[in-house]
Amino acid sequence: MTDGPRVLIVGAGIGGLTLAAGLQTFGIVPTVVEIDGSSLGRGLALMLTGNVCLALRRIGLDRAIAHEGTVLTEIVQTDASGASIDYHDFRPANGRYAPTFGITRDGLISALSAEPPCPVTYGTTVSSVDWSTTSPRVEFSDGSRAQFDVVVGADGIHSAIRREIFPGVQPIYRSFGAWRTVMQSRRNDPVFTINSMPGTLLGSFPVGPELVYAFLLVHAAEVKSLTRAEHLARFQELASAFHGPIPALIQEQHDPTRVVFVPVYEVETPSYHRGRVILIGDAAHAFPPILAQGAAMAIEDAVTLAELIGANSDLDQVVRRFDAARRPRVNMMRAAVRHRTVARGFEGPVTPELLERHPLVFSNSLKAYDDLIEDPFALARPNEA
Repeated sequence: MTDGPRVLIVGAGIGGLTLAAGLQTFGIVPTVVEIDGSSLGRGLALMLTGNVCLALRRIGLDRAIAHEGTVLTEIVQTDASGASIDYHDFRPANGRYAPTFGITRDGLISALSAEPPCPVTYGTTVSSVDWSTTSPRVEFSDGSRAQFDVVVGADGIHSAIRREIFPGVQPIYRSFGAWRTVMQSRRNDPVFTINSMPGTLLGSFPVGPELVYAFLLVHAAEVKSLTRAEHLARFQELASAFHGPIPALIQEQHDPTRVVFVPVYEVETPSYHRGRVILIGDAAHAFPPILAQGAAMAIEDAVTLAELIGANSDLDQVVRRFDAARRPRVNMMRAAVRHRTVARGFEGPVTPELLERHPLVFSNSLKAYDDLIEDPFALARPNEA
């Protein structure tokens, strides 16, 4: 190992573990802390679009993802009755750029943790951080203290690190929620299906042998407090408005613990750093789960930051370059997602004024999944940033 900066990563989720793996390719072993007792078992599944695997290829983790995930070949959109609305073939972009995968969250975490393994201190987080010095001073939840050259908040939408450096920034509810579940099914066609009606979208795709991930997004002006059993019943009620095998499969879900409801929030920070304290992923820029870009942006953030730290000893320059490299890409993705949430009625009644304020960014068709891979902002190398 080579000498390198002292890097603290707060959060051992998708962004934090990607950053840890990326830094280790440069001989830098970071300190990683995670408030939970494990990185596994905290989520269900997700889709990784081709830009994710392009990013992970740069740090040698694309093969680990391929081992854990299921390559998706097509995406099909229908209305509630099952009549076709749109279709897109993933296979040309899968071959030209990198595959699109369906994967369980635990499968993704296992792939990111595979090699080289990075030690994580679980059950620990940061109580306070002094960002005003070139070596941020940190106090941990166990009472210990330390100094680092860089502190990275990869601790999600309710980030403790963000509260320390931007105390006025709070998550904003976007007026819709998401139900999610993973179910056993022998139907394992490598196809992402979307069933849609105004204000509601039901989607599904395979995430492993005989495993299917299903999710439902629906407009809701307020978040109701429901038990797990009530959330399952509501999920099934909303899914019953659609026709097809996935709505029928959801009716067979009898385990409330396998259904997760998440109100959709958004976070936008004035900067991705303050001093040498940096935010990545949802801690910096959470936005709705449309176009499958939440985890994607966290992974792109992490790979970009790892490359910048690994190639440049001037850490003050690194944090500035990171913000400059990532903000245009993230802002464009946020705008693309916002257009879709507005146009589909997830945030309330669709009006010409709303659509004018949130114009189309990528293709209005399912080809948008290719457009975001070809985006010119994607992961410029450090000397190009």
